[in-house]
Amino acid sequence: MKESEIIQSFFAKNQTPLDDCHLIPPNTLVTTDSLVEGTHFLHNWSNPTQLAQKLIEVNVSDIAASGGIPNICFLNLGLSDVSKQKSWVSEFSKAFKKRIQKYHIRLVGGDTFYSQTTHLTLTLFGKTKKAWFRDGGNDGDTLYLTGTIGNSELGLQSLKQNWPDSKFKLAQKKHLTPDSRLSIVPALSRFQIHACMDLTDGLIQDAKKLAKASCGHLEIDLNSLPVSKIALQMLGWDGILSSGEELELLILSKSHLPKKIKNLSITPIGKFIKSNTKKKSEFSVTFLLDGQKYRPSSEGFVHF
Repeated sequence: MKESEIIQSFFAKNQTPLDDCHLIPPNTLVTTDSLVEGTHFLHNWSNPTQLAQKLIEVNVSDIAASGGIPNICFLNLGLSDVSKQKSWVSEFSKAFKKRIQKYHIRLVGGDTFYSQTTHLTLTLFGKTKKAWFRDGGNDGDTLYLTGTIGNSELGLQSLKQNWPDSKFKLAQKKHLTPDSRLSIVPALSRFQIHACMDLTDGLIQDAKKLAKASCGHLEIDLNSLPVSKIALQMLGWDGILSSGEELELLILSKSHLPKKIKNLSITPIGKFIKSNTKKKSEFSVTFLLDGQKYRPSSEGFVHF
């Protein structure tokens, strides 16, 4: 079964959640995410400090993408013969505590169990004054992207192919320990944000999710995408567009957003056209390169 089919089997028709965060009225956000050995990481690539940081950042990113600030969390640890060792637990817990202190998050509970492979799950709560969701896109909205994309996939490939660390150090850091964009949420909240999501499954898949949720069509200009020259050279456009775990924000807004907030670039990369019908076939994404349609050869990594 496809991931979407598995998820849908647990919900009534047309009631599948569209967002990674759930809003508990009036102002509480909750999200959960996992890192699993063999699926999301390998122990010989990621040390305990990196895993603690990434586990927190991917969850904080969900809260940030919904316009919130995190405050409390629950931690579930499935520890293997490798990760149950005192040295591993000590390093992981030290890094975990340091990172949640950075965000003023309080750990209030969780679960611990033995597992054949390491399973790390965080459930994170946050507060928001006004939540952003994926379904709020308005006709004529500009699509914005924070930061750059492609380096996470470049970092992953450099690890797989044993490319020299010195040349791909920054890309590997982006893949192993990406940073959420929580720091710009207060400033972004001053603008009219219609829809927002974080980039975790690659621009191909995530742009489709955003278009579907907002019931419309996204047109994205590849010439406007902020990418590094080395990432484009090594990966090509398909690699850039399928690069996941970037934790950048995709934003739909009619506001003229600044080019930078807190030294983080914000780039207009396309536009949103609201559909006049409810035909799902019209909820789509078009990529343009030099004025011509560009069709990626695949959608990138899928879980199933």
